[in-house]
Parts: sequence; C-alpha cells; structure tokens
Amino acid sequence: MLEQLGLSATDDEPAPADPHRYLWRVVTPVDDDVPSLAERLLTEIANRQRWRIALQQAQARADGRPIHDLSATGVAA
Repeated sequence: MLEQLGLSATDDEPAPADPHRYLWRVVTPVDDDVPSLAERLLTEIANRQRWRIALQQAQARADGRPIHDLSATGVAA
C-alpha cells in the first residue's frame, strides 16, 4: 500500500516516482473517447460537491454534532 502511495516503509523519504505511470496527450475535438469540456467540468463540480458534503459530515461526526440528512428518499420519522 505504501508503495502505491509513493511512500517508503523504512523512512520518511518518498519513493522514486515512476516516469511511465501517466501518459499525457493533447485532447482534440475529434477524440470521441473523451467527454466534452462542459461534461468534464460539470463532472468535477459534482465530485467537489460530494467531497465537500462528505467532509462536512465527517467533521460533524468528529464534533458529535447531528448530521442533517434532508434526503427525500430517507425513512420518515
């Protein structure tokens, strides 16, 4: 697990990065396997909102505060 995170189990020095881990290439309009810029931006905005909610819930749990679940599909009290 530590190796996958780029950490060394023996010391605090990071493990050397694998130069072939990522492949970067320019996305062109004719690339049909890549979502449009608008789709990618909206996906990242949605991801950010999910992360923010998860963080707020974790902070509420850590502080002992109730978590407000306003889901319309939740069980009615």
